[in-house]
Amino acid sequence: MVRTRIYPYLLLVLLFVHFLPGMAEAQSLSSGNANFKETTAYPTFPTNDPIWYFCSQEGVPAGSLTAQSTGTTVAIVWEKFDPATVTFRNYANDTGVTSTKNQLADGCYRVSFTDNGKNFQFRAWVMNGWSGPSAAIALSTCTILKLSSTVAGANYQYYDLTTGKPVLISADYRFRWYSGTNYISSLQNPTISNPPSKNTVYRVEVTDRAGCLSKAEVNYTSPIPVAKFSWSTPQKMDPQYVYPQAPADIDFKNLSENADPDKYEWYLFKDKYDLESMGGGGTTSIDSFMTILYDVNPLYTYQLSGKYKVKLVASKTLQALTCRDTFYLPDYIVVDTSLVKVTPVFTPNGDGVNDQLIIKTRSLESLEFTVLNRWGKVVHHFSTNNYLPENSEVAAWDGRVNGNLCTAGVYFYVVDAQGRDGVRRRSKGFVEMIW
Repeated sequence: MVRTRIYPYLLLVLLFVHFLPGMAEAQSLSSGNANFKETTAYPTFPTNDPIWYFCSQEGVPAGSLTAQSTGTTVAIVWEKFDPATVTFRNYANDTGVTSTKNQLADGCYRVSFTDNGKNFQFRAWVMNGWSGPSAAIALSTCTILKLSSTVAGANYQYYDLTTGKPVLISADYRFRWYSGTNYISSLQNPTISNPPSKNTVYRVEVTDRAGCLSKAEVNYTSPIPVAKFSWSTPQKMDPQYVYPQAPADIDFKNLSENADPDKYEWYLFKDKYDLESMGGGGTTSIDSFMTILYDVNPLYTYQLSGKYKVKLVASKTLQALTCRDTFYLPDYIVVDTSLVKVTPVFTPNGDGVNDQLIIKTRSLESLEFTVLNRWGKVVHHFSTNNYLPENSEVAAWDGRVNGNLCTAGVYFYVVDAQGRDGVRRRSKGFVEMIW
């Protein structure tokens, strides 16, 4: 009883599946290697047909269609539509289960055959896609770069099978610009602000409605310089001091890109405090410049202490176009002033540690140093009119007078010095001798 009830339902299901709308029969005309497929929209002819697109090269047909029977050997007639006469003309005749035609040119192809007593007829359009894009520099200035692309490609069209009227299909070109692997724009003619300072190869990839891809490249020769520099000093630095002392030799290292080697201008501003006293900010007036240098990597000696700004202008000339870029040193170059420091305590006990009274100097042209005891008697005097370079340490006193060690205690000192920066350094203080 159960089986007799199931079989009628199973039969109905099988019949339903066999006649589902849109299900393909074994007989067909199709393509196995097309790149894209869409359907016609005939103005008059009542039945639309598939359009198969094949990506190829100009003048090289790549279309391929295959006619298929159920497995029975049949006589297959191939025809091609002639839009001039609005008729199908014989193209080829084959016998077999399948028939494949390769290297088909653009057009509508029709196949006819009789399979198991039933007549079959199929149509399909073949479109061979190709494109030849170009890439060019439309405009190159110091601030913008305009790229452009044009495309010559396949003329996609089919014809109404009743009237022979052509129906044009837009190629729908899509553009993608790249620099190496970096995506830039999807515009056909993009504009790039702040162009690169390096010579660059730009590539445009063009894709049409069928997905057919073609490429073109253009070489961009950059007129854009990038100014940049750093600085250092060969002066030996004392760990307790942060800045070089006057006179300070400053080595400027040029780190610029894509600039002409004979087109560097180094603007060295006057001391910050001098500019402030003049009422200027040090960035606009030519009076704010101390000097202008033109070497690639100049060496400059700051004779006086102060805080100094520096800017570099780098230029690049390409044909009739000259581009410039300016780099300002973010911070000041600080050149320290002259200095005299006296050790507050010394111990002339002969142990080799702190046995002498040391005077630390910085950038002095002359120094006079006097030590007095508590009764005002001079126990030591040191004087030099020679330039003391960099950070000098002068062993001023060993705690003895006429070879005899003085009494331990507090002594008074007087310093009178002339700095290389023109500043007179006078100071007084006390130093303690312990032994």
